[in-house]
Amino acid sequence: MSHSPFHRSVASRLLILSALVLPLLYATGATAAPTRTTDRAGTIDRAGTADPAGTAGTAGPAATGVPATVDADGTARFTRAAGPATDPARYWTARRLAAATPLDETAKTAAATGGARTPLPRPDAVVRYATGEAAPAAAARRAVQLNESITVGKIFFTNSTTGAGNYCSASVVNSAARNMVFTAAHCLHDGPGRTWHTANWMFVPSYRDGARPYGSWSWSTLAVPSGWVSTRERQYDVGVALVIGSRSVVDAVGANGLLTGGGRTYHYDIFGYPGNRSGGEVQWVCSGTSSDGGSNRIEMGCPWGGGASGGPWYYRYDNSTRIGDVHGVTSYTNDRDNPSYIGSPYFSDAVVGTLYRTYANRTW
Repeated sequence: MSHSPFHRSVASRLLILSALVLPLLYATGATAAPTRTTDRAGTIDRAGTADPAGTAGTAGPAATGVPATVDADGTARFTRAAGPATDPARYWTARRLAAATPLDETAKTAAATGGARTPLPRPDAVVRYATGEAAPAAAARRAVQLNESITVGKIFFTNSTTGAGNYCSASVVNSAARNMVFTAAHCLHDGPGRTWHTANWMFVPSYRDGARPYGSWSWSTLAVPSGWVSTRERQYDVGVALVIGSRSVVDAVGANGLLTGGGRTYHYDIFGYPGNRSGGEVQWVCSGTSSDGGSNRIEMGCPWGGGASGGPWYYRYDNSTRIGDVHGVTSYTNDRDNPSYIGSPYFSDAVVGTLYRTYANRTW
């Protein structure tokens, strides 16, 4: 199979405009300026208000919890022993939100470096682990003018390695406990010899230009494949966060389905908050066809930079319900300054299915 994402033109669509006037912006197209939005607290923009506590680079106290646990099932987790020592929603002032920087991850493939490509392994059987649930009527009405996925949002956290304020993308996946968010493993844990990004961790679904239209959620458990903690290989760059808030995140915004297995060439609608599009302040989407990336990865042509990490790769996204089946998450881009494609771990049952089965019923 030829490796074609380098040459494929893939459309990126800005997602905050009315569906009636939604433009198509191509890989080399200009980006539109973010617009002001309102939530229940009033009008919010990136200028925000004075930040009495400092800027996003200020590290807050780490969460209190039990030591990280590596389970026999092949996952590693960190579970909070009690509620957050500080309120992430209060920590992330308008100034800190605006100052947060995308967590960049780059990787080169065999095709990019001229190396040999290994034969494709036999595809896993397709397994459906979750069925999507549409947003509540009130939430759907609030988003009726928007061509965005209500279940997709931004994660903000203080980086445990650098102390910087960073952000990633994430999406809600349905589960029995109704509290599961899927993202990239590197948005939760920094890999071998390092630790979890627990300080000031906050998920904001449908974030746009500083607004938190449905509220925000902190974490109770963070989990990644143990292979990520020991090797940091991209095939393991997927993780789940179990989130806590004033109500279930699924009750608030709905949830996506989850698929594992299948081939490596599908049409995807990939959502996220790339830092090189609108400053990462609104959702964008890339649509196209994936191809094999080697080493249990898939790739697709898309000129996104950091910040898109953790965003869902939707198989059969439904623009009317604004949910779909998550079948990948953005892990990396090929170049920090001039990206042309992005990659995801292949969603195998052994890795992703194990994560889901282990944590789908956990309430904390």
